[in-house]
Amino acid sequence: MEATQPIGSVRVANEVIASIAGMAAREIDGVDGLDEAGARHLGDWLTRAAVHRGVRVAVDAGRQIHLQVFLTVEAQARLVEVADRVQANVVESVERMLGLQVAEVDVFVSSVAFVD
Repeated sequence: MEATQPIGSVRVANEVIASIAGMAAREIDGVDGLDEAGARHLGDWLTRAAVHRGVRVAVDAGRQIHLQVFLTVEAQARLVEVADRVQANVVESVERMLGLQVAEVDVFVSSVAFVD
């Protein structure tokens, strides 16, 4: 059999990577949502950092994905446990859907949701 030659390239937008990561983070009990405002800062326009709905995305030269996820967590949740589960679920989801390696997932709890 002949090896099939690629007929082009496939590129995935950072918005798609962020969407997958955000979806995976929101699946975890204790996560109230993503904090888009907490993820943005003044230097973004200088470094051209990609921030999409509370997830910062960077892809290095080796095609490894580096993610920062900014969360709003429910007040009664155990923050460390939530963050650990978010990291694991984000890595599993992104790697399964994209076939690329996730080098790191940094989780920032940037706000807490207090419910009456």
